Amino acid sequence: MNRTAPRPSSLACDECRKKHLKCDSTTPPCTRCTNESLLCSYTPSRRGYRRRKTPWDSAKTAAAQKTPQHGGTSTSSFVLGDMDLNQSLPLKPGDTTPPAPSGSGIVPSDAAVFSAEAPTDTPQTIATNRSVELTRQEEERLVHLYYTHFHATAPILVPRKRYATQAYPAHLKAVVHFIGSHYTPAFDSNLLHDAVEVLLSPPQESTLHTTQALLLLSIAQHARAYHVNALATLSRATEMAIELQLHSRDAPVRYGGLDPLLQESVKRTWWEVYCIEGYLAAVHRQPSFRCNSVSLEALLPCEENAYRDGLEEPQSITLDQYDARFFADHSVAFSSACYRIEAIRILARVLALTAATVDGPDDIQSVDNAIVAWKLHLPDDKATAIDRCGDVDQMMLQAFAFMHTATVFLHFPRSELLLRVPTATDIECASAMVPASPTSAQHATKAIVASKELSDLAALPVNKYSPVFTCALVFGCIVQLSACSAHAHSCIVQHRDRVALMTGALKSLRRHWPVAGQALRKLNTIASGIFNPAQSKQSGTSSPTTHDSGIGMDATMGDLCWFDLFPPRNGTEDFTMFGTAHDIWPS
Repeated sequence: MNRTAPRPSSLACDECRKKHLKCDSTTPPCTRCTNESLLCSYTPSRRGYRRRKTPWDSAKTAAAQKTPQHGGTSTSSFVLGDMDLNQSLPLKPGDTTPPAPSGSGIVPSDAAVFSAEAPTDTPQTIATNRSVELTRQEEERLVHLYYTHFHATAPILVPRKRYATQAYPAHLKAVVHFIGSHYTPAFDSNLLHDAVEVLLSPPQESTLHTTQALLLLSIAQHARAYHVNALATLSRATEMAIELQLHSRDAPVRYGGLDPLLQESVKRTWWEVYCIEGYLAAVHRQPSFRCNSVSLEALLPCEENAYRDGLEEPQSITLDQYDARFFADHSVAFSSACYRIEAIRILARVLALTAATVDGPDDIQSVDNAIVAWKLHLPDDKATAIDRCGDVDQMMLQAFAFMHTATVFLHFPRSELLLRVPTATDIECASAMVPASPTSAQHATKAIVASKELSDLAALPVNKYSPVFTCALVFGCIVQLSACSAHAHSCIVQHRDRVALMTGALKSLRRHWPVAGQALRKLNTIASGIFNPAQSKQSGTSSPTTHDSGIGMDATMGDLCWFDLFPPRNGTEDFTMFGTAHDIWPS
């Protein structure tokens, strides 16, 4: 006799949810809690990411139940209408932040952190009753926008032609949709962000796909100027990647099986976590970052066109092979991603040098030599951010941006430009940063050259820039604006044109990412006071000119904590009184 299987319950107790076990939902206690003498309680459902259920969904659900996912996790349907979401949603991004795991490299210093285990009726949290309904056509459109505008800047997911058959879990797809929504006004990005945060609320099982979802979400949160949230999300992604040992050499086979494309996706995921965490550590003035504290055994990524076209054989290039290129008898071709990774490794050396209690001239020169050697050893096809087809090489563009940023961080704090920073003479301990070295002029020259090269990158098409490029543009503008105070009037036009170029790039980026608009407003106010002092006086926002150059300076310079954009000159000085990077990009 055929019997109809009981329909799975849409309700589960808290204990069963924590261990991802089925619950028979008897009101309390359930059978499992009774047998194990556990405290059985239920939390009201917080439904989040919902879309219309179609016959296609039912078929997909059935297929997913039979097909295991690489990495030991099972796939699930994208239909979440019957899914209970146990965690509460913050009132708005930035109100609450899940705690950063212990040992994390980047920790928000001024955020009020609330435990993920806090009662759901605390005043800091609230359940969301809003839902997101997407048709299949809308999903396809958002995926298309993601791959068209964003994927090349962080290419960790499979290429576009493999996406539909990859059976990614719901929370990763939701992040893809959320990011894609920034490139069209047809969708509410805020609503999609809220739904994603519910789907990714801790606790989450540690999987490759969850790591990818958290990493991509952290980039988007940073680009939306949710900096506290971004750091917390990135911290979760970092700890999960290390827990999964994605930095080990055998990780591609362990999580990608025998599929070369999936193996490559695993490698790219680790190195993307490494690069993003390292760069944001610099932005937030951290002396180190978590990924740089583990052994870097992961294999290096391949070229973008090879990945996009589909790999037939896995590639096994190691970091040792890359490091040996300087003294090799024959040249070996390395991907653009390899040079990007090296740029972050050098940036990590700059951060460590800044944190040292004593700045030895040999140590500074050693890092500077590494920066110059990186540039001199670039092959002809990597010497610029434009590839042989005339397109922008996204990985090389970021590599150059990271390296120029490292140069600015190394030289600007040790240069005479700090003397020219408006309002610097009014800061009590600014004298502690006055360079006494006779090489300060050389440091200034190198910082200015790096800012010029950043402005040259801004001249390239910006419609597909990574949102993290915003920070590099801000650093370039700051150096150029500082140089205006030190140089004669004959150089003003050159500095103004470069600042105008970089602020123009920020203006283009702000169409999609709020962080660019936030930085642009600050920089425009400052630049107006420098280049248009008469107009600033008429508006009542000007301040006395500096005695060095006679260029008018805006009184709002004090709103921008210049010294906090760069590491302090040595580790003995405490500049926390000037705030943090949130003064430019508040949460």
